[in-house]
Amino acid sequence: MEGIHGEAPVLFICRGEDLKRIAVTMGDPAGIGGELILKALEKLTLRSIPVIIGDRSVLESLMRQLFRGKTLRVKPLGQARAGETEIVDPTPMREQVRVGESDAACGAAAYRYLMEALKLIFSGEVSGVVTCPINKRSIHAAGIPFIGHTELLAHYGGVTDYVMMMVNRRLRVSLVTIHIPLKAVPAHMEPGKVGKCIAVTARALKADFGISSPRLKVCGLNPHAGEGGVIGDEEWAIRDAIGKARTSGIDVEGPFAADSLFHKADCDAYIAMYHDQGLVAVKTLDFARTVNITLGLPFVRTSVGHGTGLDIAGKGQADPTSLIEAYRAAESIIAIRSRAL
Repeated sequence: MEGIHGEAPVLFICRGEDLKRIAVTMGDPAGIGGELILKALEKLTLRSIPVIIGDRSVLESLMRQLFRGKTLRVKPLGQARAGETEIVDPTPMREQVRVGESDAACGAAAYRYLMEALKLIFSGEVSGVVTCPINKRSIHAAGIPFIGHTELLAHYGGVTDYVMMMVNRRLRVSLVTIHIPLKAVPAHMEPGKVGKCIAVTARALKADFGISSPRLKVCGLNPHAGEGGVIGDEEWAIRDAIGKARTSGIDVEGPFAADSLFHKADCDAYIAMYHDQGLVAVKTLDFARTVNITLGLPFVRTSVGHGTGLDIAGKGQADPTSLIEAYRAAESIIAIRSRAL
């Protein structure tokens, strides 16, 4: 498979004035985001300047606790050079953060970090954003009217045609539906919705992954892809969407039985009908290096492929691999888009 996640790719090297700045939001301050950032920093600074957006006091406390009293070495926005890191703390937490115990205040803080990242993106001060995980319950408790990062970023990015794609070094899987109950999925199996996911994915494979002639495969919804209507009839809408996509010039096939589709990576991306249908395959194959990428946005956004890890927060157990992969994915997409200008 072509693209951003080949084995240890060196996609570009920036020096001096060519260095890009990439925002890294801390996510929920009670979760593992701060620990991930601190553990990953040395690798994040190799080809660009990471701009941490989060609570400085939380990061400093974690540094002392987890890294034997070392101090946090960061600079204000716009002052770092190659190999250095910058930080923006939009609104310091008034309440003391209880690590591992997220609440409405943490949800509000995570929202502020993301809004600050958007300001920097729209002002041109950073080239993209990499997000650490948020807690959906805390976001909801804070009165934020979005269920997750993807929906919020699409809203402020002014787009309705967007797709959540999960990626690792062997698979790319786009989702037709995201954070909805399983019982609601069949009602969303309409040609327009499936077709939009196919089209957005095909465009992104060209624009963001540098694949000139992408090939896609599509899952059915039901077992055995409906077995010709014997095990459900939702596949008619999926077939209709595939037919229209092929007419528009997209190389796409399906619907296929999902239980046997992912074992051989023989296309550039798969289209799954619902969250767990696609994510079980990707995360089982390589959980640590799975990355979340939002396709269709007017800016680059990648994220870790896991949650806030409240159960291990502050214990030094968090694995930064997914954050490093997400950051490298952002660097790669930024580079590919820059070359196309």
